[in-house]
Amino acid sequence: MDTRQYIDSGILEAYFLGSLSPEEEALVAANIATHPELAEELHHIENALLQLSSNLAVEPPAGMQDKIWDAIQRSGANTGAETTEPHMAKTIPFQPEYRKPAQWKYAAIWIALIGSAGLNFFLFSQNSRTRANEVAMTAQMDSLNAAKQQFASLISEYQKNKSMMADTGMQTIVMHTMQPGHAMAATLYWSKTHGDAYVSVDGMPQPPKGMQYQLWVIQGGKPVSMGMLPNYMANTPAMQKVAMQITDGQAFAISLEKEGGNPTPTTVYVLGKV
Repeated sequence: MDTRQYIDSGILEAYFLGSLSPEEEALVAANIATHPELAEELHHIENALLQLSSNLAVEPPAGMQDKIWDAIQRSGANTGAETTEPHMAKTIPFQPEYRKPAQWKYAAIWIALIGSAGLNFFLFSQNSRTRANEVAMTAQMDSLNAAKQQFASLISEYQKNKSMMADTGMQTIVMHTMQPGHAMAATLYWSKTHGDAYVSVDGMPQPPKGMQYQLWVIQGGKPVSMGMLPNYMANTPAMQKVAMQITDGQAFAISLEKEGGNPTPTTVYVLGKV
């Protein structure tokens, strides 16, 4: 027999707690009688579990001790054990190698273990609720931060628009649809004196996947790219300053191109003359 493997299987704990069948219990008792290391391990198990039951012990409700003892007495009667008068001592068979603990020890250990499991479940539930509350609060804070950033962006746009409109040399060029049957429009604000330009595409739909709007200025009858417009701007009041400085132009246009743009416009959506 591999005693180490036998010990690790947990059968000695089951034997001590009385959860084996009579046949299994008899086999374990025979192994304990022939292997001193098993008897020694069983003593360690008994001491550890009794210590655990002592540490986890709680004051039982009134009358619980009598109920437990009555249950033990009935258990002894059901197993065919000989009984005497209620207050007379019982005869317990002598076991030279190892004596299993009294029934009340089993009851105390099982009560302690069940109580410990209940306490652990209660603490786990409390901890789970605490974690759920923390996750909810974190999500709420993230939502508030996102709203704060959006509000700050709107304020920035308002201040930029206010500064732009204060420029008396700013021209407003409305670009109208070039696609019959599709109502589209965009607006470009241009300061020819300073070369600054701002564009808004609030009257245009979101580009299809893989496509992007490109802004053009017509100079000398030829289109010159002014760069790509972010897709998030479409159909929103967002306004973007054009990076390119423009001091000359006869018209402005927006075309729909593949992402990244083209050197020349392919499908012009809107166009507006200065």
